[in-house]
Amino acid sequence: MTTKIQGTLKLCALALAAFALSSCLTAMEKKIIDPPWRPSVDPNAVSQSNKPPVGQVAPVYFSKDEAPVIDGDFSDWEGLPGVNARVMVYGGLFDAKNTDGLFVTRTDGANVYLFADVADDDPGVNALPAPQGWRGDSIEFFFGTDTLYHTFYRNTDKRVRIVPKSKAAKGAYEACVNDSTVPNDSIKAAIVYGDAGYRIEAAIPVSLLNAKPLKNGQKVRLEFQINDADGGKERSRLVHWMSEKDAAYMDASTWGDGRVVPLSDALKGGKR
Repeated sequence: MTTKIQGTLKLCALALAAFALSSCLTAMEKKIIDPPWRPSVDPNAVSQSNKPPVGQVAPVYFSKDEAPVIDGDFSDWEGLPGVNARVMVYGGLFDAKNTDGLFVTRTDGANVYLFADVADDDPGVNALPAPQGWRGDSIEFFFGTDTLYHTFYRNTDKRVRIVPKSKAAKGAYEACVNDSTVPNDSIKAAIVYGDAGYRIEAAIPVSLLNAKPLKNGQKVRLEFQINDADGGKERSRLVHWMSEKDAAYMDASTWGDGRVVPLSDALKGGKR
């Protein structure tokens, strides 16, 4: 057998081996799976009454000299426009009395401050641990500093869930980041219940979000989520600001845009 023929046969053998290996890799490729629980939904009976506010940019109000006190007073948030979470991912038609939410974010560079005013006709305490807290009444805040298009989470993409634990004690809550529970001294929060919902304010260190100190004019990526479980049962309603699908927990491309802006620009004459 000539050297030329031997070389050709060797190349063919290598090509077949590479093809077989690629086939095995494809067959063993991991697939994205759904969350462990979803309500049964009749697609003919459910309608998303609100479309995402495409093009809306969520402000993150910046001031190094003025930061909200996390005490359940909420006066530090007065006069600051935010964004509304009104995109029904599932749970029927939008009903402002049933589930609605206003979200406002601030920063002093080192921390991100979050305010949520949630309308809920049956506000309840969530007995589940934070990593499973999405199954009951709770809020979620998605934040990232990598604004280039991507789907799977990168190192700076974080999902913060705050789970209320008591109607009497405003400091009773649990929190997790990307479904990992964090100590309450890592994220400071205060929650106040009312007959028609609850309000939350929180301080989240940017270091916990794996981000560098924020600056005026910086672009970020954001999403806001309300989990609603009437009657203390499983989550029956899921509402977002921007995403139409229950994919924000794994796909950062479904989030919306945000920008760090001077706090003084949002206040009349720079004063409250």
